[in-house]
Amino acid sequence: MSRHRITLLMTRPEAGSHGFVAALPDAVTQSCEVVISPLIRIEPLTVDTPDCDAAVFTSAHGVAHAPQALGRRAFCVGNATTDAAAKAGWQAQHSGQDAETLVAALIAAQPQGRLVHFSGTHTRGDVVGHLRAAGLTADSVAVYDQVLLPLTEAAQNRLNGTNPVIVPLFSSRSALHFSQSTVGAAPLYLGAISAAAAANCADVDHVALQIARNPNRVSMIEVVQILLAQVLSA
Repeated sequence: MSRHRITLLMTRPEAGSHGFVAALPDAVTQSCEVVISPLIRIEPLTVDTPDCDAAVFTSAHGVAHAPQALGRRAFCVGNATTDAAAKAGWQAQHSGQDAETLVAALIAAQPQGRLVHFSGTHTRGDVVGHLRAAGLTADSVAVYDQVLLPLTEAAQNRLNGTNPVIVPLFSSRSALHFSQSTVGAAPLYLGAISAAAAANCADVDHVALQIARNPNRVSMIEVVQILLAQVLSA
């Protein structure tokens, strides 16, 4: 199957899509035509941020739009968010692969002082609710919004075609939005970052649906490689 007959449809925000594609093995990028159609745009919010003794970050976007680190501690989900927090000057600590493991780690550690979860408007897992229930002092502040976007004309053309389209989906919200936006006859090979994301796009007609072993870039690259192998063997 030639390069331009397989589409890799990237739906992350622009910068995240380009970063993911840059990290893909050559075997993938040489086999696929990449089409970038962000389903979410990150917009910073102007908010009064409370004082905190330590931050909680579940995404790199939270780091980007949080107040200055001032050398304070930060409890983070995943390697990418931890690295972003460290580069921003936080004493960053990898505290789990997802919201659930982060909450469990914080409850076990019982850090003193006020925790603030700097997040987007739309979140999953009720991090602060669980921390408060465990007796920790915690607040949540939305420092950015995730605005839904329509599929681009180029993306719609691929989805309305007859050639295979590989679609990695990096959040449960983007998976749901994709499922509500998709029409067309193209054979779809869907990759989901989590079981929740997979559930949100399961009703879309698809040839394959692969769930990442862990909710991170490395596992999502593996998902794309698995799906491409399935396309090539079809």
